Amino acid sequence: MNAALPIQVTLEEKRFLLETGFVLRDGERFAPALVVFEALLEIAEEKHVPLVGIGSVRFAQGDFDGAIEAYEEAITCAPDNALAHAHLGEALAFGRHFEEAGLALDKAIQLDPAGRDGGNMAKTVRRLLESGLLA
Repeated sequence: MNAALPIQVTLEEKRFLLETGFVLRDGERFAPALVVFEALLEIAEEKHVPLVGIGSVRFAQGDFDGAIEAYEEAITCAPDNALAHAHLGEALAFGRHFEEAGLALDKAIQLDPAGRDGGNMAKTVRRLLESGLLA
């Protein structure tokens, strides 16, 4: 049982909430999406997952600094998570922090060379960065 909630939340219910957050984000219902992801921070064992969700909402809003902050916090929680590094690299690139973006993208690719968990995303953003399309 979670100390913040007097109920037991199942893994399936947590997954449902996570998916709900992404659906809300994709529907541009940013404030409710943030509420869902922030609530998940209270009950999730793997804190980096809702933090990536928070970062993705901030990114979708064009708040690249806010996205960077959330992704950096996710990486603090899970330093070997390639997807968090890939998202950080993307936010840094869109925030015009090109050198730092390259480092984050390279880290994602190093962690996931097969491209199953962020590596392909990082490779795509890296190609955009190198082509000058993000400059």
